[in-house]
Amino acid sequence: MVFVELLLLAIVLKILQIRAWDFERLGLRFSPVAALGGVALYAAFIVAYYVIGFATFIVHPQLSAVKGIRFAVTAHPAIVLLLIVVNSFFEEIVVTGYVVSALAKHGAAFAISASTLLRFLYHTYQGPLGTLSILPMGLLYAAVFWRWRNLWPMLVAHSIMNSFSLLGSP
Repeated sequence: MVFVELLLLAIVLKILQIRAWDFERLGLRFSPVAALGGVALYAAFIVAYYVIGFATFIVHPQLSAVKGIRFAVTAHPAIVLLLIVVNSFFEEIVVTGYVVSALAKHGAAFAISASTLLRFLYHTYQGPLGTLSILPMGLLYAAVFWRWRNLWPMLVAHSIMNSFSLLGSP
């Protein structure tokens, strides 16, 4: 997965370079404040996830019997850390930075919805409980990017989420 995402990211970045996109347009300007904002964004995502999950289980109590997907991590910790970083950059550059920026001319609602839908569709392998987490994540991440046009909050928040998913949650 690391090599596939690195290869795809290299191809995407080359295509964007040919199309005269730069790191600034993608929202890749680092600032410590934006990076720290990723911690707050992750906290907001967790709150939204639990509120939506709680509401879903109230409306559909039978879903409480559905087992969530669990990852069996067998790779060396260095490879897992590399995967966390590569996956976070790959998804946020492509699904948030590019999609939201490319569709901005159609308005916030369209760009944010398209980004969220794309993220949702390629996470359906995680089953109903996994995809339940993707909706608030996609909406929050795309909305934050729309407002500040900086990917660093999403990169940090996504890395935290991947860390808990792959290294174990408390």
